[in-house]
Amino acid sequence: MSTYAGITRRRLFILVVPLLLAFVLAFSACGTNPSTTTGAAPASTATTATTTGQPTAEGCPSSTVVTTAPVAANVVLTNANSGNTITAHKGDIIQVNLPFGHNWQGPLNPSPGLLTTQGPAGYSNASAKACTWRFLAANTGTIHLAFAGRPICKKNEACPMYVMAVPFTIVIK
Repeated sequence: MSTYAGITRRRLFILVVPLLLAFVLAFSACGTNPSTTTGAAPASTATTATTTGQPTAEGCPSSTVVTTAPVAANVVLTNANSGNTITAHKGDIIQVNLPFGHNWQGPLNPSPGLLTTQGPAGYSNASAKACTWRFLAANTGTIHLAFAGRPICKKNEACPMYVMAVPFTIVIK
């Protein structure tokens, strides 16, 4: 009897633990993630925009075409920097390049006191093969930027269900 009870308990454990883990991971992204800032907010509100609308074929949220190359950024972030803390300085241009092939949204939690969006936000940057956002580090402090990448799906075709989170922590000195 005790051997049967041990096997049953082990099978139950093997079934319940992965389900519980999947449940926790699925709901860990719910809720809000407030930004922490240490710098003083400016008197006027900075222009920070989350772009929406019809994405481009590459997955970029802005269909604006940039014909003149912008000034080189002081800090360039890619999904390889995701989850890391990056240091920038007040006045720096911070560029975020996220690769083509995903339907990108963001930034999901901008902090208007620290970063000013340098438009257009989320444009298709063919030379980098990425969707590009540019920001001016307007104040000192810490900001948490988050972007989300979803699959680019065609109508009436099977589509994978995922959301790729790409968070950045930027400390502006």
